[in-house]
Amino acid sequence: MKMKLFLQRDTADLNARYRVFDDRGELRYVITGKRSLSGGSMRIRTPDGGTVCKIRSLGFSALCLYNISAGGESIRLNIAVSSGRASARFSGISFFIRGDVLSGSYSILDADTAVVCEAGRDFAKCCTQLLVYEEEREMFCLAAAACIDSLSACGEPALQMT
Repeated sequence: MKMKLFLQRDTADLNARYRVFDDRGELRYVITGKRSLSGGSMRIRTPDGGTVCKIRSLGFSALCLYNISAGGESIRLNIAVSSGRASARFSGISFFIRGDVLSGSYSILDADTAVVCEAGRDFAKCCTQLLVYEEEREMFCLAAAACIDSLSACGEPALQMT
């Protein structure tokens, strides 16, 4: 079953970073975030305010580390940026990323190289479009997309973790 989600920056609220809509235009999630001296955090919340995923980050000059917790599981996403290129690696789950993370055009694959999620920029809507193929991995795909998009969204910094 394929699910289409749209990750759109929200600049109307200091704590809201993104709004996530489905293909019918209905609000599915709100992603809130804050920064601190030790890093930052984001939460993926349902429209009624319930937290379904927590993201904790530590940012260094060329490396961002994200701990993502959802549904009783935790994974880590490491993103290293240098010379206009980025590499992203997961640990705690058998995922890997293929594509160009900085341009926002990438796929998340599982250990058998089956596509779990595809991400691409929708420049008309200034958002990231996600096609999620495994419903049980929706939160990790959405969290990874928010982490990647927080590096740079539509050419402007979103939630700086460094």
